[in-house]
Amino acid sequence: MRPGLNNHPGDQAIAAPPGESSVAQALKQFERFLAERALRLTAARRAIIEAVLERAGHFPIEELIADLRRRGIRGSKATVYRTLPLLTEAGILQEAVVTGETRSYEAAIGREHHDHLVCLGCGKVVEFEFEAFEILQREIAARHGFRLEGHHHQLVGRCADCQRREVAPAGPPVNAEHPNRVGSGR
Repeated sequence: MRPGLNNHPGDQAIAAPPGESSVAQALKQFERFLAERALRLTAARRAIIEAVLERAGHFPIEELIADLRRRGIRGSKATVYRTLPLLTEAGILQEAVVTGETRSYEAAIGREHHDHLVCLGCGKVVEFEFEAFEILQREIAARHGFRLEGHHHQLVGRCADCQRREVAPAGPPVNAEHPNRVGSGR
Protein backbone atom coordinates (compact mmCIF):
# COMPACT_ATOMS: atom_id res chain seq x y z
CA MET A 1 0.00 0.00 0.00
CA ARG A 2 1.25 3.46 -0.87
CA PRO A 3 1.72 5.91 1.98
CA GLY A 4 -0.99 8.50 2.30
CA LEU A 5 -3.38 6.84 -0.13
CA ASN A 6 -6.72 8.13 1.09
CA ASN A 7 -8.85 6.28 -1.39
CA HIS A 8 -8.11 2.82 -0.03
CA PRO A 9 -11.08 1.28 1.73
CA GLY A 10 -10.68 1.59 5.45
CA ASP A 11 -7.76 4.02 5.22
CA GLN A 12 -7.93 7.03 7.44
CA ALA A 13 -6.43 10.36 6.56
CA ILE A 14 -2.79 10.66 7.49
CA ALA A 15 -2.53 13.12 10.32
CA ALA A 16 0.59 15.15 10.86
CA PRO A 17 2.45 14.35 14.09
CA PRO A 18 1.82 16.87 16.89
CA GLY A 19 3.61 20.11 16.14
CA GLU A 20 4.21 19.23 12.48
CA SER A 21 2.17 20.90 9.74
CA SER A 22 0.66 18.95 6.89
CA VAL A 23 2.98 20.87 4.53
CA ALA A 24 6.07 19.77 6.51
CA GLN A 25 4.77 16.21 6.59
CA ALA A 26 4.04 16.25 2.85
CA LEU A 27 7.49 17.65 2.06
CA LYS A 28 9.17 14.86 4.09
CA GLN A 29 6.97 12.20 2.51
CA PHE A 30 7.56 13.54 -1.00
CA GLU A 31 11.31 13.88 -0.45
CA ARG A 32 11.47 10.18 0.59
CA PHE A 33 9.31 9.22 -2.37
CA LEU A 34 11.56 11.14 -4.79
CA ALA A 35 14.79 9.79 -3.24
CA GLU A 36 13.56 6.21 -3.88
CA ARG A 37 13.36 7.19 -7.55
CA ALA A 38 16.66 9.09 -7.64
CA LEU A 39 14.81 12.40 -8.05
CA ARG A 40 15.24 15.67 -6.11
CA LEU A 41 12.84 17.91 -4.25
CA THR A 42 13.42 21.06 -6.30
CA ALA A 43 12.29 24.56 -5.37
CA ALA A 44 9.54 24.33 -8.00
CA ARG A 45 8.26 21.02 -6.61
CA ARG A 46 8.36 22.44 -3.07
CA ALA A 47 6.34 25.49 -4.20
CA ILE A 48 3.79 23.24 -5.93
CA ILE A 49 3.29 21.17 -2.74
CA GLU A 50 2.86 24.32 -0.66
CA ALA A 51 0.35 25.78 -3.14
CA VAL A 52 -1.59 22.50 -3.36
CA LEU A 53 -1.88 22.09 0.41
CA GLU A 54 -2.94 25.70 0.94
CA ARG A 55 -5.90 25.24 -1.40
CA ALA A 56 -9.27 24.23 -0.01
CA GLY A 57 -11.28 21.67 -1.93
CA HIS A 58 -10.98 20.74 -5.57
CA PHE A 59 -8.96 22.62 -8.14
CA PRO A 60 -8.18 22.24 -11.84
CA ILE A 61 -4.54 22.30 -12.92
CA GLU A 62 -4.95 25.65 -14.66
CA GLU A 63 -6.07 27.28 -11.39
CA LEU A 64 -2.99 25.92 -9.64
CA ILE A 65 -0.73 27.28 -12.39
CA ALA A 66 -2.41 30.71 -12.15
CA ASP A 67 -2.00 30.63 -8.36
CA LEU A 68 1.72 29.82 -8.66
CA ARG A 69 2.19 32.71 -11.11
CA ARG A 70 0.34 35.13 -8.78
CA ARG A 71 2.77 34.12 -6.05
CA GLY A 72 5.64 35.02 -8.38
CA ILE A 73 6.84 31.42 -8.65
CA ARG A 74 8.68 30.81 -11.86
CA GLY A 75 8.05 27.34 -13.12
CA SER A 76 6.86 26.03 -16.39
CA LYS A 77 3.44 24.57 -17.01
CA ALA A 78 5.24 21.35 -17.92
CA THR A 79 6.82 21.20 -14.45
CA VAL A 80 3.37 21.35 -12.85
CA TYR A 81 1.98 18.71 -15.24
CA ARG A 82 4.96 16.42 -14.50
CA THR A 83 4.79 16.98 -10.73
CA LEU A 84 1.09 16.29 -10.16
CA PRO A 85 1.29 12.58 -11.09
CA LEU A 86 4.29 12.23 -8.75
CA LEU A 87 2.33 13.88 -5.93
CA THR A 88 -0.59 11.57 -6.65
CA GLU A 89 1.58 8.46 -6.63
CA ALA A 90 3.19 9.64 -3.38
CA GLY A 91 -0.26 9.89 -1.76
CA ILE A 92 -0.12 13.66 -1.21
CA LEU A 93 -2.62 14.57 -3.89
CA GLN A 94 -5.51 12.72 -5.46
CA GLU A 95 -7.43 13.15 -8.64
CA ALA A 96 -10.85 14.25 -7.47
CA VAL A 97 -13.15 14.88 -10.39
CA VAL A 98 -12.95 14.23 -14.10
CA THR A 99 -15.50 15.92 -16.35
CA GLY A 100 -14.84 15.82 -20.06
CA GLU A 101 -11.27 16.95 -20.59
CA THR A 102 -11.01 18.69 -17.20
CA ARG A 103 -9.36 17.00 -14.24
CA SER A 104 -9.60 18.38 -10.74
CA TYR A 105 -7.34 17.49 -7.85
CA GLU A 106 -7.46 17.81 -4.08
CA ALA A 107 -5.03 17.27 -1.25
CA ALA A 108 -5.03 13.71 0.12
CA ILE A 109 -3.04 14.39 3.27
CA GLY A 110 -5.16 15.38 6.23
CA ARG A 111 -8.47 14.55 4.51
CA GLU A 112 -10.90 11.75 5.20
CA HIS A 113 -11.91 9.57 2.27
CA HIS A 114 -15.01 10.71 0.39
CA ASP A 115 -16.69 10.33 -2.98
CA HIS A 116 -18.20 12.88 -5.34
CA LEU A 117 -21.48 13.85 -6.99
CA VAL A 118 -20.76 15.98 -10.08
CA CYS A 119 -23.34 18.09 -11.90
CA LEU A 120 -22.96 17.92 -15.68
CA GLY A 121 -24.89 21.18 -16.02
CA CYS A 122 -23.07 23.64 -13.78
CA GLY A 123 -20.03 21.64 -12.62
CA LYS A 124 -21.06 21.69 -8.94
CA VAL A 125 -19.26 19.05 -6.87
CA VAL A 126 -20.75 17.58 -3.70
CA GLU A 127 -18.55 15.45 -1.45
CA PHE A 128 -20.23 12.58 0.36
CA GLU A 129 -19.46 9.48 2.40
CA PHE A 130 -21.60 6.36 2.20
CA GLU A 131 -20.44 3.33 4.17
CA ALA A 132 -22.57 0.97 2.06
CA PHE A 133 -20.34 1.78 -0.98
CA GLU A 134 -17.26 0.92 1.03
CA ILE A 135 -18.73 -2.41 2.19
CA LEU A 136 -19.96 -3.37 -1.29
CA GLN A 137 -16.67 -2.62 -3.00
CA ARG A 138 -14.77 -4.77 -0.49
CA GLU A 139 -17.24 -7.62 -1.02
CA ILE A 140 -17.04 -7.33 -4.83
CA ALA A 141 -13.24 -7.22 -4.77
CA ALA A 142 -13.06 -10.27 -2.45
CA ARG A 143 -15.52 -12.18 -4.63
CA HIS A 144 -13.23 -11.64 -7.63
CA GLY A 145 -9.95 -12.18 -5.77
CA PHE A 146 -8.82 -8.55 -5.90
CA ARG A 147 -6.86 -6.69 -3.26
CA LEU A 148 -8.11 -3.12 -3.43
CA GLU A 149 -5.52 -0.39 -3.46
CA GLY A 150 -7.86 2.48 -4.14
CA HIS A 151 -11.03 3.58 -5.78
CA HIS A 152 -12.59 6.63 -7.30
CA HIS A 153 -16.36 6.99 -7.04
CA GLN A 154 -17.83 9.78 -9.06
CA LEU A 155 -21.55 9.92 -9.68
CA VAL A 156 -22.59 12.30 -12.45
CA GLY A 157 -25.96 13.84 -13.15
CA ARG A 158 -27.85 17.11 -12.72
CA CYS A 159 -28.10 19.01 -9.44
CA ALA A 160 -31.48 20.25 -8.18
CA ASP A 161 -30.84 23.80 -9.46
CA CYS A 162 -30.01 22.60 -12.99
CA GLN A 163 -33.06 20.32 -12.99
CA ARG A 164 -35.28 23.28 -12.07
CA ARG A 165 -33.74 25.36 -14.86
CA GLU A 166 -34.38 22.55 -17.37
CA VAL A 167 -38.06 22.30 -16.38
CA ALA A 168 -38.76 26.05 -16.13
CA PRO A 169 -40.60 27.42 -19.15
CA ALA A 170 -38.35 29.35 -21.51
CA GLY A 171 -40.97 32.07 -22.01
CA PRO A 172 -44.24 32.52 -23.88
CA PRO A 173 -44.85 30.28 -26.92
CA VAL A 174 -43.71 31.60 -30.28
CA ASN A 175 -46.16 31.87 -33.21
CA ALA A 176 -44.87 29.51 -35.92
CA GLU A 177 -46.40 31.57 -38.77
CA HIS A 178 -45.08 34.87 -37.43
CA PRO A 179 -41.97 34.19 -35.26
CA ASN A 180 -41.84 37.78 -33.99
CA ARG A 181 -45.34 37.47 -32.47
CA VAL A 182 -46.00 35.84 -29.15
CA GLY A 183 -48.87 33.35 -28.79
CA SER A 184 -50.96 31.44 -31.29
CA GLY A 185 -51.88 34.45 -33.42
CA ARG A 186 -55.61 33.71 -33.24
